[in-house]
Amino acid sequence: MKISCLQENLAKGLSVVSRLVSSRGTLEILSHILLSTENGRLKLSATNLEIGVNYKVGGKVEEEGSVTVPARLFNELITQLPEGKINLETDKNNLLVKSGNYESKINGLSSDDFPLIPKNKNKKSFTISSSEFKDAINIVSFSSALDEARPVLAGVLFSIKKDKLTLAATDSYRLAEKVINISGGEKDTEAIVPTRSLLELSRVIGDSDREISVFIDENQIMFENDDFEFTSRLVEGKFPDYKQIIPIESETKAKVSVSNFLKIIKVAALFSGETAGSINLKVSSKGKINAESSSSQYGDSSASCEAVVEGKDIEIVFNSKYIIDVLNNLSGKDIEISFTDKLNPGVLKVSGDKSYVYVIMPLRA
Repeated sequence: MKISCLQENLAKGLSVVSRLVSSRGTLEILSHILLSTENGRLKLSATNLEIGVNYKVGGKVEEEGSVTVPARLFNELITQLPEGKINLETDKNNLLVKSGNYESKINGLSSDDFPLIPKNKNKKSFTISSSEFKDAINIVSFSSALDEARPVLAGVLFSIKKDKLTLAATDSYRLAEKVINISGGEKDTEAIVPTRSLLELSRVIGDSDREISVFIDENQIMFENDDFEFTSRLVEGKFPDYKQIIPIESETKAKVSVSNFLKIIKVAALFSGETAGSINLKVSSKGKINAESSSSQYGDSSASCEAVVEGKDIEIVFNSKYIIDVLNNLSGKDIEISFTDKLNPGVLKVSGDKSYVYVIMPLRA
């Protein structure tokens, strides 16, 4: 292999794929990145056997070839090199790296030993806008479970029906659902994608505006555009029937600015250290939301903001973290929160947007 490319482009590609490299695995090859040539570009590949990514970097290919090199060493080396042209050339299983006055030889391994990253292109399911998809990941994924005691709850449900994709996640205490438009979705399909896979995919997408093609089969899902291919295993099991827990009716509705609401919640959360982040939310029919909390260690706090309220007064206790998580991803918007009583879930929606719903269970006072 003999290829030249720009340091800044190579460094960007390595920052994407190196996150998936396993540094503690039993197989040495999994701590390596595969460098290969494809269609006149340099392809960087990494896998941890659950997730695999191919990222393409523009360059000038003089000779085809491939080699694997230690990911950490190669990434740190490229990061330290000056901006500009870098020449890469293989010498058996070694990689020669030249840039200006810098010249290094990295001991690698044969590319034949690198695990195959499956390419599932037999079942193209749909295409989707990368920016909309990334936004959907960000406002849904935080609602999934952090531990994998119940694997289905540590994933995000993909439900495809014609020209709509619904993403849903829940940890049994809160639920997030987002519906986005797709094209080419000819067959109704459901799949559960590990949340950690989607978070890595969001980083791979970055600020790309290229449309993404999605391929799904029984065991894996692949996302592809001109810059990358990202493959993940799917979670086995049945996702909970979450629709039944979303309240249909409400006794109180409040419309409030995200920025104002977030401020009072964060202030109240500072004083809720002994009570697992619990805050007391009071919604007044006079047009005000008050967030209160107290602890014997820190003291107590009360903060309020204006709101447009319909219905009766209500007082309800929530985990402040669950409110902050969603508000941090909805900055600059107005939201509508609806309540039935202090024992039933609260429902949060973006004002004027029916495609997103967030449900949060109350705490016992």
